[in-house]
Amino acid sequence: MSRPGNYGKSSRIKKIRQLRRRKQSQTSRTITWDQTEDFLLARYQLVQGGKLPQLVDVTVQRFFSEWLETALAQGEQQVQWDIAAISATTLKRIGNQVPWQFYGVLLGQVMRWQKFLLREGPVVPLPTPRQVITPLTATAWKTLIADQLAVNLLTTMATPVTVEQRERLTQSFLVTGQVQWPAIESLFSPMNFQVTASADEPVHQWLNGLLALTVSDFHD
Repeated sequence: MSRPGNYGKSSRIKKIRQLRRRKQSQTSRTITWDQTEDFLLARYQLVQGGKLPQLVDVTVQRFFSEWLETALAQGEQQVQWDIAAISATTLKRIGNQVPWQFYGVLLGQVMRWQKFLLREGPVVPLPTPRQVITPLTATAWKTLIADQLAVNLLTTMATPVTVEQRERLTQSFLVTGQVQWPAIESLFSPMNFQVTASADEPVHQWLNGLLALTVSDFHD
């Protein structure tokens, strides 16, 4: 029979070992900065996968990938991810690389995506957690996307874009809080968006799928 004192000591040693193993396990679950994008995209697919039509799902994931690229470009030392600022920068970079339908699909899902980001972003197992700040309201998202579409259209013209032109066109795209998709379609359709020959097959399929959408597919 073991003596009580020895048993107590053995029990304490066992607890210490368990704590060490737990700490090592937690450390092993921590990801590196370079793994952040893959981790969040995989997490998004796990949560949302199969719940959306394929075209919609791919569109949101491609936006998310671009959004994360913008966020990560700030550097690991920037612990705050500002949704409003990063989203504006991301849309500006995407610009006319996609047809107007991209923005219509995105607007229909962006609040759901933002909810995911607000929940999952702060718990990404990085050594220093991220703080996800400045979420946008549904109205603010509409304004942001209408503004980007105005910029996209104006940048196709030879003359420099003025603030007045931009504001006036944005206002025409957003009337009484509703995005005017018929007006957007009528202005962008003559531009005849072309899929670049260098795009790979998945990108070709995705962009052609977007181009096949019409105003009737969007309900603001």
